[in-house]
Amino acid sequence: MPRRPRPLDPDDGPLQAFAYELRCLRQAAGNPTYRALAATAGFSATTLSDAAGGVRRPTLDVTLAYVGACGGDAELWEKHWYVLERRLAGSTGADARVRPSSVQAALTVSEVIEPTQADAGNRAPVVDAFQKQGFEPEPIDGDEPGAPQRRLWRSRAWLPVMAVALVLMLVLTSLLVDLKRGSGDTDTVSGSGCPVGPAGGTLFQGTTYVGSTRVRSSASRSAPVIDEIPPGCRVQFVGFCIGDAEVDVTAGTPDVRWFKLGSGGMVSSGVVHGNPPWELRPDRCPGEFPAPSSISLAVAPRLSDPEAVELRASGSYLGIVGFAGYFSDSGQAVPVPRWHQLGLIGVGVDGFVLPWRIAKPTADQGPIQLIAVACLGGDGPTDVLDALTLPPAAPTQARPLSLGEGDRNAAARTACRYPA
Repeated sequence: MPRRPRPLDPDDGPLQAFAYELRCLRQAAGNPTYRALAATAGFSATTLSDAAGGVRRPTLDVTLAYVGACGGDAELWEKHWYVLERRLAGSTGADARVRPSSVQAALTVSEVIEPTQADAGNRAPVVDAFQKQGFEPEPIDGDEPGAPQRRLWRSRAWLPVMAVALVLMLVLTSLLVDLKRGSGDTDTVSGSGCPVGPAGGTLFQGTTYVGSTRVRSSASRSAPVIDEIPPGCRVQFVGFCIGDAEVDVTAGTPDVRWFKLGSGGMVSSGVVHGNPPWELRPDRCPGEFPAPSSISLAVAPRLSDPEAVELRASGSYLGIVGFAGYFSDSGQAVPVPRWHQLGLIGVGVDGFVLPWRIAKPTADQGPIQLIAVACLGGDGPTDVLDALTLPPAAPTQARPLSLGEGDRNAAARTACRYPA
């Protein structure tokens, strides 16, 4: 019986997160053996296994061969590889950061359709790389139980050394946090363990609700944890910035906002109840991503369903896209058009693509208005949007649409809202 692979935690660092996502990609491709991948990739099974081992960074050629053999997007993974290279080299510039491509969450309303069986046969499913899965596939086919470990650090002789190192790290982290709290320029802590906000400068509040909310040194899931906040704390925030995508624990939607504490620490929006005012703009912070700067909406036919279309969005520095349509609800006695949210999604294998079946028009239904908005998360619209108008009878004959400021705001807030 082949041996199980070493477990990976994407929170351990950028290299481990990269290897974890490679494993997710292989899982999404149907879990082929490494020998099967080697026949297509042109590299040995051992080389491909090491690429997803999380010990050393694979070369770009090996990465792209691994991704290609699993049916992944080579262009996205090439960007991902360069991000890893820069992170491991210690670069923190905004130009060195590319948003993770492994998170996809879609909100559906009655007009959004689920993938068909034909779609499933033509495309690998998207796997959420932030869900810690137990991987059953083996790294090398044919390895027997108890086979010698290939890497020295996995030997049991290293366990005492690793234990001592872990204790030292915890002690140093505790000392650093205590020093920061004693410096007088950070949040104080109440008797309940909840941080008390600074005397001034608070812009909004949020409530922690998970078992322990981690405070990190930058807007990255792999950044060091510098503090933890108990559940049920009403926390004061002095701003927010854009960072690594996190899946909102309650809504199941992607979120790229990181909330700033007065102490300089960062908390992911995905684990806090509460949002900044929708008109508040992102601030600067360590580990930040650039803000969305452009977006373009297109409508394409959906080959697997002649009654549906695909809404496609593309642009610069997009992390989340919300879609909305302006039309009347079918079955109304007095048809009144309004904005409907069609979906809120993070980038997937094919980019930002939302299947949509056009609602049956009412007798006086004119052209349908559609909008794609760069969102930062639920209830987090931006002013980066694109709009089209299309006739229901010929949905692929879309035309550019110019919206007034009031319509733009209403459409953007609808497209980026949390689900009902």
